Amino acid sequence: MPSPDSADGPREGRLQLRDGRTLAYAEWGDPAGRPVLGCHGSPSSRLERHVEDPGAYRRWGIRLVVPDRPGFGRSDPQPGRRVTDWPGDVAQLLDTLGIERTAVLSLSGGAAYALACAHGMPDRVTAVGVLGGAPPPDVPWAWSDVLPGRLSPAVRAAVHRPSRATTALLRPVFAPLTVRPALLPRYLQVRLNPADRRVLGRPAVRRAMAATFTEGLRQGAGPLAEDRALLFRPWGFPLAEVTQHVHVWHGTQDWQVPVGLGRVLAAMLPRCTAHWYAGEGHFLVFDHAREVYGALAPGVGSRAP
Repeated sequence: MPSPDSADGPREGRLQLRDGRTLAYAEWGDPAGRPVLGCHGSPSSRLERHVEDPGAYRRWGIRLVVPDRPGFGRSDPQPGRRVTDWPGDVAQLLDTLGIERTAVLSLSGGAAYALACAHGMPDRVTAVGVLGGAPPPDVPWAWSDVLPGRLSPAVRAAVHRPSRATTALLRPVFAPLTVRPALLPRYLQVRLNPADRRVLGRPAVRRAMAATFTEGLRQGAGPLAEDRALLFRPWGFPLAEVTQHVHVWHGTQDWQVPVGLGRVLAAMLPRCTAHWYAGEGHFLVFDHAREVYGALAPGVGSRAP
């Protein structure tokens, strides 16, 4: 069970899963609030949050639960894992925390895992939110149509290559990120578009992201390489079978995940409300968190700011 840290979190916890692995997680906000399961980005960790002031979760009546995926943060690796294995871990966590039903919210590379939870636990997931997410690569629209030229050949190759081989190729690519992960927000601030530079220019946002990146890369580049390899391969379930309502939020100037990928994802989902933000980028959630959580947990909008 979680340790009783500050009232606003993170309240840290660890769970021993049935196969013996340890799953680490953090909770933010109101322990009796409306549950939202966070599927963190890649790289990231259980420390990922979408507000500058974590006290907002308590004021809004939200209970945000974010587990570390295998190999990230303090969760044990899971050799040979698949995207579709994640709902099994999440179900055990929800059972332990006494959460029967929950909304699920993902940022960036967490989209596959959020949608896998919706597909694998249709009776427990009430709604899904996707922030700056992409579809699986095996969709009718080629990723190469909406990705930079240098990346699309790698994605096409990964679709037809065993994930172990792709992981081995990606590990040295991501190794430099593990040297000074706390500096990643500064790097992104320089590299990304003006909208993201503005968001990352706020000290509270940079501190939050530095913390989650540092924790996410605690175990090195291997888990990140594995995670990306899995995202570049078929996810193991058809998006057409996700029956819950899915909200997609995407900035038109997102340079991390081009908006064209967000449009493909939205088109593939049977019940989807898409929110396109002109001129905004990958980290738009820090300016729109109240709207995002209000869509997933009705009633948030009536709470104090």
